[in-house]
Amino acid sequence: MKKIRLVFASIALIAATLCSSSCATLQQDVFTSSEENSFIYSSIEVYENQFIKLDAQNCLESQAPVAEVNKLLSEIATYKSTTKVTEPFLLARLRAFEGLLYKMLGKTKEAATALQEAKGHQKGDRYVQLLSSRMEKTLEASLAQIESVLAVDSRNAVLQLEKAKIYYKTNKFAEAIAAMDNAFILFDSEGSKDYREAYSELRANAWEMNKITEAGDVTVLDGTNLQQELTVEKLVELTVENTTLLDNYKSTKKQKASVLVSALEKGGYFSAPVDASNQELSSADILGNNPNVLNQKLNRKLCARFIWNAYIKKTGNLKMLARYSEKYQKTGRNSPIADVSIDDKDFDAVLGVIENEFMELPDGRNFLPEDSVTNLQFLTWIKKADK
Repeated sequence: MKKIRLVFASIALIAATLCSSSCATLQQDVFTSSEENSFIYSSIEVYENQFIKLDAQNCLESQAPVAEVNKLLSEIATYKSTTKVTEPFLLARLRAFEGLLYKMLGKTKEAATALQEAKGHQKGDRYVQLLSSRMEKTLEASLAQIESVLAVDSRNAVLQLEKAKIYYKTNKFAEAIAAMDNAFILFDSEGSKDYREAYSELRANAWEMNKITEAGDVTVLDGTNLQQELTVEKLVELTVENTTLLDNYKSTKKQKASVLVSALEKGGYFSAPVDASNQELSSADILGNNPNVLNQKLNRKLCARFIWNAYIKKTGNLKMLARYSEKYQKTGRNSPIADVSIDDKDFDAVLGVIENEFMELPDGRNFLPEDSVTNLQFLTWIKKADK
């Protein structure tokens, strides 16, 4: 009898241990027991990897990469029609991916249908839970649903990551970083290191945005990928929405970017500081004769020019525009910046933004004037200049 009791106790212990494991882990253990299911599961992991890359891109750009999303939907449909998938968990996961992709495209009806079918297979799958949270009408409702699941399943890495994304979208960047790091630790413990790589850029954005918001609220414009190269249009829009530097040009009505750019050019914002009247047509460095000027990309030196002009014009002390070049020429001193000479028409702007700590010397010696600039970098600099 003693041996029998020990056997039953061992069985009970094993059962309890299995029940305490996450659904995903238990299902993976069961469904990879045969060679066929092992192949099917590994195939679905490929789709999962593709999905998280598209999802991360969508979070950064605020718009779906339509061609890639449709391609993955087509691949999943083909796979389902040509492969014998019978396990409820696997069917639920595939249908959830489809629903999430439809939601990304704004096809809410198709996404809702996919959610109901996925729930019918296995409503406890964490990607089914993710789709369910995204079908809520507001981010607040989504977060509430996620929190209710995490209250009983704190190791649900997918929902921990989703919580981070909601914090990011609502400008709670410190909370987003903490939730993201927690999710990455959970994914790493599962051996799913692809998540950390896929969402690393989003975390980097959250980190930078958290630093920027210490100086005040930040507006990230719809459709703005913070890691994309800065254009004339984004330079103006980000400055207007996030600083007081161009308050004199603001209107109660929404202005066309082209009209605002034209007004700022006339005001000398795109001219080199030593050429405030633009007699040398130095704003051609930025605007030129490009018919598509709003999409013109800008380098570090031209950003320094715009920031210095905006800063000085707001202070009203226009003598400061050429203060540095006059001072250095009188004393015969060499430029303190290795790759920007005193004779450079943007010397004042470059030295001005460096001395006032609006921008930085990337290597401590050179300004790297021709290097490209991201929207996020410019947003960081212009916020510092709005003192």
